[in-house]
Amino acid sequence: MSATADVCVVIPAAGLGERLGLAQPKAFVGINNWSLLSLTIKRVLEIQRVGHLIIAVPADFKNEALDHIDRAMRESNKKIPVDVVAGGITRTESVKNSLLALDQLDSYVLVHDAARPFVPAEVFNSVINKLDQGFKVVVPVIPVSDTIKTVNEKDEVINTLDRSQLKAVQTPQGFARDVLSEIYATSNLKPTTDDAGLAEIAGINVSTINGSVESFKITTPFDLEMATSFMNRKQNGK
Repeated sequence: MSATADVCVVIPAAGLGERLGLAQPKAFVGINNWSLLSLTIKRVLEIQRVGHLIIAVPADFKNEALDHIDRAMRESNKKIPVDVVAGGITRTESVKNSLLALDQLDSYVLVHDAARPFVPAEVFNSVINKLDQGFKVVVPVIPVSDTIKTVNEKDEVINTLDRSQLKAVQTPQGFARDVLSEIYATSNLKPTTDDAGLAEIAGINVSTINGSVESFKITTPFDLEMATSFMNRKQNGK
């Protein structure tokens, strides 16, 4: 392992993925005989600075997770230390459990969704490069293309937001290790789908880099169809 492999990637993969309508955790759903988890790990292993993986899965899926991890590493011909931990009921609990497995060599922590298997390597490297510049929290974002309106409980439009100032946030979200550890040391953490949101609550500045449309998140059956089509086109060189 390179002396500069000082980045740990945390993958919270304990979500059940109810919106996919499948009887298994979302990270273990397959695309062309590859699970989302294994595809995501394969992409993470392309990043030279990554020297440690921590993956949070449902407690009874630990052995299965090890099989998916092993396959990804064999395919990538690269092995790095991996810790598989029991995830919590919420994403926030899963990340908090994962941080207990950090190694002393981990200078930065990237929290990345298992359901985003196609994030370009340059997005990972851009997050790391900005952390190298001294920024404490870095997230990838893309412009919002739809018009966004606020709607009340009566399904009535309240107002229209200024789209020019809106961004959709993606992962990996990068943190200086001490900053993320300090955030998650709080005993009264509120569950969140966005770790950078916890930094905002703590008063820590969050910086951004350009994300990618290829970083889309697989949440619904339609997303899964789109991901399968996208992967087939990539494999066919289109």
